[in-house]
Amino acid sequence: MDNNIKKKYPRLLLVHMSKVKENDPVNLLLRMQFADWPKDKIAQIHAQAEINGFGEFCDKYYQLKSCDRLFGGLFDLLRGKVFRMVDAKKIKESYGEENKIYVPNFTDRFKKYIGDLLIKSGLWEIIFNTRLSECMMAFINDFKPDVIYTQGYSLGFVRLSMLISKKYNIPICFQTTDDWPNSLYNSSPVGWLIKRKASELIKYSKLRLAFGEKMRDEYEKRYGVKFGLTYHLDNPQRFISKRNEVVKDKFKIIYTGGLGHRRYEAILDLLNVIRRNQFLKENAEIYVYTHSIPRELPKEILNSKEINYLPLPAHENLPLVLSEASLLFLPESFNEDRSAIEYSISTKAHLYMMSERPILVYGPPYSGTVNYASRGGWGIVVDERSETKLSEKLDKIFDNDIMMVVQNSAKKCVENNHDLEKGGKNIYDQILAISSQ
Repeated sequence: MDNNIKKKYPRLLLVHMSKVKENDPVNLLLRMQFADWPKDKIAQIHAQAEINGFGEFCDKYYQLKSCDRLFGGLFDLLRGKVFRMVDAKKIKESYGEENKIYVPNFTDRFKKYIGDLLIKSGLWEIIFNTRLSECMMAFINDFKPDVIYTQGYSLGFVRLSMLISKKYNIPICFQTTDDWPNSLYNSSPVGWLIKRKASELIKYSKLRLAFGEKMRDEYEKRYGVKFGLTYHLDNPQRFISKRNEVVKDKFKIIYTGGLGHRRYEAILDLLNVIRRNQFLKENAEIYVYTHSIPRELPKEILNSKEINYLPLPAHENLPLVLSEASLLFLPESFNEDRSAIEYSISTKAHLYMMSERPILVYGPPYSGTVNYASRGGWGIVVDERSETKLSEKLDKIFDNDIMMVVQNSAKKCVENNHDLEKGGKNIYDQILAISSQ
């Protein structure tokens, strides 16, 4: 945005679970949307300690204390024990280590069961729900927010956002990137409560931002209120100088992201296709940039000579990494619960588009990412799990006429939806409007 000093920036209170840092890959959406906000105009109430990134993004932070919870003393007593129980069978992951099988003992399995019963069922949030303590109110009074920004994602943060809003008469901006109101605690009787509370928060908010057209259309129908559109944002200009000529003697396929939720099965399908294609068999290499390698990863993939595993690059290094690709692979799991991915769009999709490299999208048709690619035409889409279909669509990457159309669609999609300057101004204008009401 231009002329930052002349702009009237509302004082923005982030009621957001994880602490947002200046350099923070987990909260990249918030860092991009509010990158131009002066630090002294942003404060945050959060629950988690500093676990991601470094540097202060906000001028003021407030971490929830026992006094901010119902039965706070008991919460402090049990918190450490319960979260250790949830992690009882968590397995350490590292690069290049032998794929050993972990067999949890009875004690670990029992602890995990009890921990999950409390946390994943939502019982923990009901018992130790949030409240406005004197300490928190002193923090709010000191900052004097004009707008509350929240994504919800738990009973506690849904409740807390509305408690603050109603007590201080501060408007709420609600934004979400996936359909947590419909999937959180879904296998628990608590699910009905989060649906009711989420609906209350959404209808109460002054500004509502849905992630993509598919979510917007569904949410407007479901909740009976209007939603604005939002997408992941970035600066396309930082990719321009990194668009190098592809190395001709190697066909480099790049994937960046997690391998969990059996997403690695898409990598296996791609590997099988490569091995049956004479050109790709001789020339293709797969580069997987990921934060960790799951223990359940099949040895066929882990030990494949065609696949190279590398740490996930820092956000500022992604343009250089993506520019080296002959093909960018964007998979979604065919085995993930539909409600978890139906309205989500990959955090890498817009970055892939900005790199102006061919994109192969592989996932179920109901996935938000696959739906977005099909609508926008910015990638070659395979929407059924089929190595035959994957092989057929992969051949289109070598058709210059087809790829010219796809590339132009990607440029148009970036310009309309993902440009940082345009998107940041749009969010700023909407937040400024509700702060003036």
